[in-house]
Amino acid sequence: MTDDGPHRTGVIEAAERRFRDLVHGVDAIVWEADAVSLACTFVSQRAEELLGYPIERWLGSTDIWTEIIDPRDRDRVLARYADALTAERPLEHEFRANTADGRQVWLRDRVHPAERGRLRGLMIDVTEHKRLEQERDELLLREQVARNEMESAAEMVQRLERITEAALTDLSQETLLRRVLERIRDVLEADITLILLPTEDGEYLRVVGAVGLETDDDMRVPMAASLSGRIATTRRALLVEDATRADVDLPALRRAQVRSLVGVPLSVDGRMIGVMHAARVARRRFSADDARLLQLVGDRLGIAIRNVRLYEAERRARLALEAAARRAAFLADAVTALAAAVDPADGLRSVARLAAPLLADWCAVDLRDPDGGFRRVAVVHRDPAAEARAAVLLGPVAAPTAVGVTRALDTGASEWVAADADAADLVVRGEPDERLAVAGLGVDGYVIAPLAVGGRVLGAITFVAAPGRNLGESEARLAQDLARRAALALDAERRRGLTRELLQMVGGELRAPLASLGRALRATADPAKAGAVRTAARALSAVARDARVAARFVAVTPDANARRVDLGHLVDAAVNAVADEARAKGVDVESAVERDIVEVTGDRRRLRQAAQRLLETAVRSTPAGGRVRARLSRAGAHAVLAVSMVGASVAPTVGLRLSVARQLVEYHGGTLTAVSEGPGPTLTVSLPLADWIAPARASIS
Repeated sequence: MTDDGPHRTGVIEAAERRFRDLVHGVDAIVWEADAVSLACTFVSQRAEELLGYPIERWLGSTDIWTEIIDPRDRDRVLARYADALTAERPLEHEFRANTADGRQVWLRDRVHPAERGRLRGLMIDVTEHKRLEQERDELLLREQVARNEMESAAEMVQRLERITEAALTDLSQETLLRRVLERIRDVLEADITLILLPTEDGEYLRVVGAVGLETDDDMRVPMAASLSGRIATTRRALLVEDATRADVDLPALRRAQVRSLVGVPLSVDGRMIGVMHAARVARRRFSADDARLLQLVGDRLGIAIRNVRLYEAERRARLALEAAARRAAFLADAVTALAAAVDPADGLRSVARLAAPLLADWCAVDLRDPDGGFRRVAVVHRDPAAEARAAVLLGPVAAPTAVGVTRALDTGASEWVAADADAADLVVRGEPDERLAVAGLGVDGYVIAPLAVGGRVLGAITFVAAPGRNLGESEARLAQDLARRAALALDAERRRGLTRELLQMVGGELRAPLASLGRALRATADPAKAGAVRTAARALSAVARDARVAARFVAVTPDANARRVDLGHLVDAAVNAVADEARAKGVDVESAVERDIVEVTGDRRRLRQAAQRLLETAVRSTPAGGRVRARLSRAGAHAVLAVSMVGASVAPTVGLRLSVARQLVEYHGGTLTAVSEGPGPTLTVSLPLADWIAPARASIS
């Protein structure tokens, strides 16, 4: 019976490394810390980019939070983190953070408890959102002051209130303008009221609201040569007591045969934002008081229009922030699913299942086969019953039709149809039952995002919106971003598979030469030639053995049954294992182990292999007459195995044995370094002591 635990351990460990690589691309600070000391065990690269503190400053430090969190928020934030450990659901809070260069930013942190007494969080920069909130509050305060001033005015202000009361409180610009224009018409007893705002290029004034006048679509007048343009450029009110056709610049007003006209500029803080008119068809003229009243309304209306625009900007920023937060959370979940999957196809199915309710109504995943064709490995629908009916869409596609998926696989270019899509674009085989199944799932819009990396297209993910769902540009961009990350994960897994195959092939291909050398060794009668052949055979045999071992550890799986291991016994065993080879080469091997037991947590067999491969590398790098010394000691929270090579000139940095040793050491949470200084080059292994760490490392969710 073989133990497949190490294999599973390697797959999960490799998945964790992929996840850590991918999570650094998320536009948020992903962190993990001990719940009691708040010492960080992980933080993404975004922390250094946003706050300026290097990653090394975060990891293992307990005072980083004191330095980052603003003193005004510190007690509240630390108490919040304490509450998060026992909370039934993630807690969210905001606080001010100090950057390394002295700036201050606002962060929104979503934190939740994790296993083994840890906290995990996702920090998003909300500085712009806070700035807009403050500006909005200031504007609201100024608006309130303006309203208070209006309430204390005399008869003119009372008339003004009839116009502005309740109208200026509406945050919809279209509704606001219509209400104001209706009240101006009633208070001034006008027949027509209208407002013109400048176009984006500033060359024209365009009618955006009118009461009592039939207007044409996109009615506008030039800024440089018109009555309204003169009011806007001079920023002075204009009273026309007896209007002629030359005074009226809008064709609709000329058709209405207006006789009297008053126009005022709309401005805020010295900046012109529009023009407002009131007109009468009868011969009754407007008075100077009417013009002053209209100007007062215009001044306040200008503020209201500016406020509406600021509110709209704040709303868009808030929606963008919320969308960014949802995007970051979705991508984090997708990256986690990709990293945790043993089979890349399973990871892509998980990603499709995440996207089906959030991004689209249903998703299809296609992977390219080595023969150039492709196969549909997953169809996920938000409705389980519909998903079951879609099973006919799965399987290989031997003769694909020239549709969207095929084009994406051939060209590597995405396709996006926002609405009114043809369901036939998603039928890859052209079969009648497939057409019915695709139509039954519902198709209104779709995004086909190829899984492309390094100029190669590995497959495609299709996100489909049924009628009634909007598949806009932001959804299309998110789909492409997700496909890019999925392609990276898929390519990494395939590269590991090719590496394993290559190493296994090297080991297998060496068997035939070894057999030939064995036959030659048996046939030769010359002792000198026999010794040379025997030496070559041993070298080739060692290479084959190392290739096979390395193939098993390209993707090391964590051992769920890790135990405490006495490193002293393993070092002694490794020294004994290399004694014959060292004696034949004329190299002395000795060990020095601390009297106290030095224990680590891990796989005993793998740790012994690591020690033996390390000593074999040292023996083969030391010339005859040299000495290899293995010294095991404690250094704080770590066990340190230092293998020095007296007589050698440079520490080895490459080789199959050294590569296998390094992978095994890193799998156990340790490091392997090479130094060429001192009496002899030294290879040093550092592993966490069993008393200082838990048996296994956790993934970040």
